Amino acid sequence: MVVEGLEVWALTRDRELREALTDPRFRRNWRTWRALAEGEVATDHPVAAMVYLDNMLTVDGEAHRRMRGPVARAFTPRRVESLRPAVGAVVDSLLEELAERDGPVDLKAEFAYPLSMRVFSELFGIPERDHDRMRQMVATAFSPSTPEEVRAMREQLDAFLTELISDKRSEPGEDLTSALVSATDEEHQLSDAELRDTLWLLVTAGFETTSSALVNGVQALLSHPEQLALLRSGSAAWTDAVEEVLRQAGSVATLPFLFAAEDVEIGGRTVRAGEPVLLAYLAANLDTDRYGADAAEFDLTRSRPRHLAFGHGPHTCLGAALARLELEVALKALFIRFPEVSLVEGDVPRLGSVFINSPASLPVRLSAQRAAA
Repeated sequence: MVVEGLEVWALTRDRELREALTDPRFRRNWRTWRALAEGEVATDHPVAAMVYLDNMLTVDGEAHRRMRGPVARAFTPRRVESLRPAVGAVVDSLLEELAERDGPVDLKAEFAYPLSMRVFSELFGIPERDHDRMRQMVATAFSPSTPEEVRAMREQLDAFLTELISDKRSEPGEDLTSALVSATDEEHQLSDAELRDTLWLLVTAGFETTSSALVNGVQALLSHPEQLALLRSGSAAWTDAVEEVLRQAGSVATLPFLFAAEDVEIGGRTVRAGEPVLLAYLAANLDTDRYGADAAEFDLTRSRPRHLAFGHGPHTCLGAALARLELEVALKALFIRFPEVSLVEGDVPRLGSVFINSPASLPVRLSAQRAAA
C-alpha cells in the first residue's frame, strides 16, 4: 500500500491486526524504521512526522509503562463517569444555541467540534483562545501536507507547547496538563522532550477523533431511521448504538505504524526487519471473517464481537471510556431535543485524510417545519 508516497504494509484483517498489536517482534519505536534511520525518509515527511516523537504511542515495554502511568491516572472509570454531568451540560448548551438557528446547520462545526474541544480543554486546562490554534495544527497533522507545511506546523506547535507548559509551571491547576508537568518536574517520570511529545499526542487524539465519530454516528442513524426509532422508543440501548458506530463508522481509519524488529511471517506474507506496517483499524472492523457476511452494514441490533476502534493490547486508547461517554450523551440528547432532525440532501464532502474517516461537514435540518419553510 502507498501512503503519502511511502510504500508500506497494511494490516486490514482483524486476526492479523490483533496478533501484530501484541507481538513483541513488532515495535512502536520509530528508531526501528530502517528507511527513516538511514535517511531514505525525511523526518519532516507528513507521515514520518506523526511517529518521529517520544511519547507513549511511539515507545515499547518499560518506557511505554512509565509514560502511560501519569495519563492513565486521569482516565480511571470512576473519574471518567464523574465527568458525565459536565459533558451533559456542554451538550445541552450547544443544543440550545442550535435551537436558535434558522435553516440548515453544520453539525460538525457547530456541535461535534465544540463539544469535543470544550470537554478536552476542560480536562487539560487549555484556554478558549487556543482552540482554533489547536484545531488548525491537528488538521495539518492528519491531512495531506508538504514538508514545508509540516515544518511550519511544528514551529506553531513548539510555540503553543512552550506557552502551555510555562503557564502550568507558574500557575498549576487541577487539570491533566498540570499533572504531567508535575510528573516531569517533581516525579521525574517524563523528560522535557517526552512531556512535549506526550502533550502533542493528547492534543491530536483528544478531539478530532471524537468529533468525527459523533458526526459519523449522526449520519449513520439518520440513514437508518428504523434503527433510530428503536432507540427513541427504548427498544434498543444507546450504548449499543455507540458500539456499532465505533465499529462500522469509526473515525480512526488507520494509524502509523508498527515496525518489524526482525523478519516476521504474518497473513501469509513476510514483513522484513525495519519495514513499517500501517494499522488499518476501520478495514479490520469490517472483516467478514470476524463480524459476519454483513459486516459492512450498520446494524445496532446485531450482537457482534468486540471491535478494534480503540486498538488492542498494551497501547489500547486511554480515552476510550471518555469517548464512549461523549458519544452516548451527545447522540441521545440530540435526537431527543430535535426529533425531526434530517440530513440535507446532496453529497456530503469527506475529509481528504487516509487516517481520519469523517465527513468534512454534516449539514442537517433540525425540524421538518423549518425544512418546509
